[in-house]
Amino acid sequence: MIRSILIFGLMLICAGASAQTVLVTGSNRGIGLELVTQYAADGWDVIATSRSPADDDELQALAKMNANITIETLDVTDTIQIAALAEKYRGRPIDVLINNAGLLGGREGQDWGNLSADLFQQLMAVNVFGPMKVSEAFSANVALSKQKKIIVISSTIGSISRMQNPTPFPILATSKAAVNMAMRTVAMQLKDQGVTVAMLMPGVVRTRMSYQAGGMSLEEASEQTDFEFERAGTISAGESAARIIKVTASLDGSETGIFLNNDGSRVDW
Repeated sequence: MIRSILIFGLMLICAGASAQTVLVTGSNRGIGLELVTQYAADGWDVIATSRSPADDDELQALAKMNANITIETLDVTDTIQIAALAEKYRGRPIDVLINNAGLLGGREGQDWGNLSADLFQQLMAVNVFGPMKVSEAFSANVALSKQKKIIVISSTIGSISRMQNPTPFPILATSKAAVNMAMRTVAMQLKDQGVTVAMLMPGVVRTRMSYQAGGMSLEEASEQTDFEFERAGTISAGESAARIIKVTASLDGSETGIFLNNDGSRVDW
C-alpha cells in the first residue's frame, strides 16, 4: 500500500515537472549546433531550426541520439515559414528563444569603394529583420513560459563607441549595430509581459565563419586543425555556447534590452 502511494506521488511529481524548452535558429553548425547539443544534454526540450535540415548531417545525427531534439525547417527571412512554425507551436511555452542565425558576408562586396547593395540587403534581412520577426512571432510563446527570455547573438563589431578604426566588414558592422537597436525595440515592446531580452557577444570563436573573416575560402577554413585554431587565440564553439547558456541562465529579469559579453559583463555601446 505504502509503495503504491509512493509510486503514485512520484508520477504526480514527474507529470508536473515538465522540461524547459529552448528554440535555437541557425542550429546546423558552429555555435548553434553546440547550443542544441548542450541544452539537450541538460535535459531541455530543444527546437532546432535550420534553412535546409535535410542536408545537416551533424544535426540529424544528434537528433537521432536525443529524443528531446526536434528539427524544424526555418529560413529567418521567410515570413511565411516563420508564421507557419509559430502557428504549429501556438500555445506552447518557450522558455528561451535564441536568435543565432546570421551571416558574415565575404569581404567581396564590403571593400570600401565596392560596397554591394545586394549584400547589404541580404545581411540586413538575415541579421536584423530575421531576429526581429522571429522574436515577434514567438513572443507569445516566450511570455507563456517560466523564464521568458529572448537572446540574439550579436557582435562587438557593431559597437558604435568602440569603432575607432576602419573595418573590413562595414556592412556586417552596420547590421550588428542595427540588430542591437532592433532587439532593444523588441525589449521595450515586451517589457510589460515580463520578457527579458539581451544581446550577447559570443567572443572570437573557432568556426569556419571566423576563418572566412580572415580572408580564407570556405574550403580552406574547413581544413584548419584544432592546433591552428588554438594558435589563433580564440575559443571553441563549445566554450562559447557554454558561456552563452551560463549568461542566459543568470538573467534575472531586472533589466532588459541589455548588451552583454560572454562573461556577463556590460558592453559599451
